[in-house]
Amino acid sequence: MSASQLSVDAAKVRLAPLPPRRIDPAHGVDPVDVAVLAVLNSPDLVAKRAASHVAAAQAFSAGLLPDPQVALNIDAPDRPSMGATAYGIAPSIDISALITHSAALAAARAAERQANLDLLWSEWSTAQQARQYAVTILMNDEKAVVLAQIDAELADRAQKSGAALVGHDVTGAVAAADLAAKLDADMQLADTRVAAEKARGQLNALIGLAPTARLELVDRGETRDPDPAAIRSALAAAPRRRPDLLALQAGYASQNANLRKAILLQFPVSTLGYSRQNDNTNIHSNGAFATVALPIFNGNRGDIAIQRATREQLRQEYQARLDQTVADVAQAQADLAAEQAEVERFEADVPKLEAQARLARPALARGDLDSAAYLAIDEAALRNVAALWDTRLARRLADIGLETELFLPPAEVSRP
Repeated sequence: MSASQLSVDAAKVRLAPLPPRRIDPAHGVDPVDVAVLAVLNSPDLVAKRAASHVAAAQAFSAGLLPDPQVALNIDAPDRPSMGATAYGIAPSIDISALITHSAALAAARAAERQANLDLLWSEWSTAQQARQYAVTILMNDEKAVVLAQIDAELADRAQKSGAALVGHDVTGAVAAADLAAKLDADMQLADTRVAAEKARGQLNALIGLAPTARLELVDRGETRDPDPAAIRSALAAAPRRRPDLLALQAGYASQNANLRKAILLQFPVSTLGYSRQNDNTNIHSNGAFATVALPIFNGNRGDIAIQRATREQLRQEYQARLDQTVADVAQAQADLAAEQAEVERFEADVPKLEAQARLARPALARGDLDSAAYLAIDEAALRNVAALWDTRLARRLADIGLETELFLPPAEVSRP
């Protein structure tokens, strides 16, 4: 699929409320636009939506009452003189299905809600993953622009040094140092472009685009400091807000209803009916019948035990997910704080290193600096410029990670 074939109706997105937005992939999309496109077009989500329809159909089926049954028989004599034609009519109904109908319906409806919430969490996770891919592409593209400028300067310097070496205007050590710095920049630039293309391929696969398709990405986002009060409030409300936790609650409710159904199936009468008969002597009779289970060996106790154990398993799974959510949010906050500290450190140190690198070249030419020291300064400046962009990317990815755990859009996580 090409970018022009993407579905772009943001009104169909069920995630956190979005302001009215027009998405035109041909004129550039930002990471939030990419998140919307992923939710609307992801092949995996299309399959999961189809699967969620099964749960809806099961809930519909559980709401239907059992059909009554009618048994008919006729017994005609070989000759009319031997007696009347005998017949029997016996309507019946499944009492067990009627008794358990309410519990079965409650279980199916809770399972349908669970499937819908699981789908919503998958949509949110896909949207956030798409944002991460888009930010990774954008930041690596920006990093590549900076590194390309450095690489061009170093390539020009290495070319001039090589020519000067031929004319014996510089030493071999100087020319070798310039060439080594240029090759180091080449490698940094190549690695950055590879990282951007890898993320682009992952984004295309997530959205369902052809591998060769290219979304025109634009960066309109700004990072903001997280609001601790908003984070605490969102974490406290997570059991009432996060779709995966709500889905586990719905799964527990469904299993609780299944347990009630298993208990109700202990009712001994499973079928109840009425009969109207006529024998060969033309005597008519009315009757009633029932199918009764004798709870001597089974009594549905095995199924009750299974349903009760399954309910306890789901309760423990929910508690484990809740505990993991608290731990994940704490880790996301720690990651964000650590990356922010790294960004601030690099932003303070990199300009100093760049200034030293600018002074190192003339010092090398004057003989005040040997080639090893010159190369070390140049490589340190280049390495730290690259690291600065890497930490900026990590900072933005940590932002998205915290928002993902809290199921909140950026405006509600950050300070105004």
